[in-house]
Amino acid sequence: MAPRHGMDDDPPLPDAVKERAMDEAPVGITMTDPTRPDNPLVYVNDAFERITGYAREDVLGRNCRFLQGPETDAARVDEMRRAVAAGEPTVVELRNYRADGEPFWNEVKIAPIRDDDGDVRYFVGFQRDVTERTRSERAVRRERANLEHVLDRVDGLLGDVTEAVVNAESREAIERQVCERLAAVETYALAWLGDVDLAEGVVRPRAWAGDADGVRAADLAVARDDTAHPVVRALDEGRVALGDGETAVPTGIDAVDGVAAVPLRYRGTTYGVLAVYATDADALNERETAVLESLGRTVATALNAHESRRLAATDQVVSVAFDVRDRELFFVDLAARLPGSLTYRGEVYRGETPVLFFTADADAERVLAAAAESPGIEDATVVGGADEAPLFEFRLPASSFPDDLAARGVRIEGVSAADGGARVELELPMSVDTRSVVERVRERYDDVELVRYRETERPPTTERDFVAAVEERLTDRQHAALKRAYLSGYYDATRTATGDELAAAMGVSRATFHQHLRAAERKVFAAIFDRDT
Repeated sequence: MAPRHGMDDDPPLPDAVKERAMDEAPVGITMTDPTRPDNPLVYVNDAFERITGYAREDVLGRNCRFLQGPETDAARVDEMRRAVAAGEPTVVELRNYRADGEPFWNEVKIAPIRDDDGDVRYFVGFQRDVTERTRSERAVRRERANLEHVLDRVDGLLGDVTEAVVNAESREAIERQVCERLAAVETYALAWLGDVDLAEGVVRPRAWAGDADGVRAADLAVARDDTAHPVVRALDEGRVALGDGETAVPTGIDAVDGVAAVPLRYRGTTYGVLAVYATDADALNERETAVLESLGRTVATALNAHESRRLAATDQVVSVAFDVRDRELFFVDLAARLPGSLTYRGEVYRGETPVLFFTADADAERVLAAAAESPGIEDATVVGGADEAPLFEFRLPASSFPDDLAARGVRIEGVSAADGGARVELELPMSVDTRSVVERVRERYDDVELVRYRETERPPTTERDFVAAVEERLTDRQHAALKRAYLSGYYDATRTATGDELAAAMGVSRATFHQHLRAAERKVFAAIFDRDT
């Protein structure tokens, strides 16, 4: 066996070998002699020359303080000086300077070397350039500080806005309070909230606040076909859009350097757009955008809750029906590819994605194959139902037909499709402009015939109030789990869908699905049996 250096029976390494190892070491190595005045350098290796840029002959005989400069931390230098004076080891990280004046971060480790009498004969130092590591650590600390700042902004701003919209008694009050709270933020000069005027083809403000003396609604309105404007882009793309202080700010508003437009969307329905004008474009950074995006969801949720309460109390509605044969409409295209018929059973939302349920009297595999070929369907799944009429779940892209209707406050009452055509029945409150809805359907699809228009009065029933109250208590996931379970035949005497299948359709585990389902069931039962809940 070859001898191992360092064992008691091994000969000591020659001094030449030790010196060569130090010379060629990958870290900077120095030695100083504290017995001489000013503790000068008596040895430096090659790595020290590479790290510092100083030649060996220029530094030997000097104290290594020549590496220090204007940004060197005096407290850390004192820490190193005290360790040397006490003859103790230490580790410090210093901002040092190379021979050409370039700063770098130097991790310095110092240890005393003692003679046989225990006296310090030399100090050995190890230098390592840790500039990249230090920059990364500082960047992480800055990022953490920025994140904490964002969270503070989110908590504070969302808290203010949430308090305002919860206490507001009308949509107008919600919109006014949101604009006032935003305009009070130091970095914002103006905020306005508006929606699309279909008749005029403009995005028209409904409320505004801030540096708006003498500004009229017409000054803030944006043409709907101005696709470069951030307000229009936010509505079209469904996400926050930014603009500069020249192209997106109306005349008469001073000290504005940038604008952010925030779409107000909830479960596929767009309730308008929020425009925020900043005095400094740098303030509208990625973090600020995240704050505004969260705020937009909060406002949209509040507007949805208000509209839901208003529509639930509406007795007068308009019922319209269309016959459509345009295969751009996904269920018309699907009906053209299949024998038999498709019947609408309901819809839910998965985030911003609409999911529609249909039964079909065609073979399940054939329906899925046809759906895979249909350009208007992103995904199709069998989620249950009897063998002769399986239930299908069709996931559609955002801005699809039901998404477009929901954005206008329109509800799908029924769809029956067969032989390349479909009868579509819609219901909308009297407050919605029916003409604009009809025009939108005809604008989007060819071969459309309006076959029914009827104004009706809903009879006041406790059933509608009961359903509205129950649905208001359910979360989105609970509502989706309960509706899937019911429509798929999960509660039938001969169960046609399993919990595993329904969980997979929702993209959650079986345990999570049952958790949502049981929570929904408890709320429904509470509404029936506990009237005080």
